[in-house]
Amino acid sequence: MKAKKPKTFSRLISILLSVIQILLCLFIILKFFGAKEVPFVQWVNGLSTPLLTPFFNMFEPVTFAGDYVLDLSALFALIVYSGVGYILFKIMDMIGK
Repeated sequence: MKAKKPKTFSRLISILLSVIQILLCLFIILKFFGAKEVPFVQWVNGLSTPLLTPFFNMFEPVTFAGDYVLDLSALFALIVYSGVGYILFKIMDMIGK
């Protein structure tokens, strides 16, 4: 019975990490291409803001060809959340063995 709890927790971590990664990737892509503030973009920004708050203004955004903006802070946040999720996933995997 005890082996099921770490597997369930690992699945929960995996699902949560996937949702966070998708949101941050959408944020990065929408910002890169300069998406207009339509309801979908506002929704993605609203969900991403709490995740990105600790990383705001950590790095200056990079502008390509005057129109394309790469938010390096959001990219760094994506890397950090992925790393933390991976570490938690590995810890749960070790507990489950």
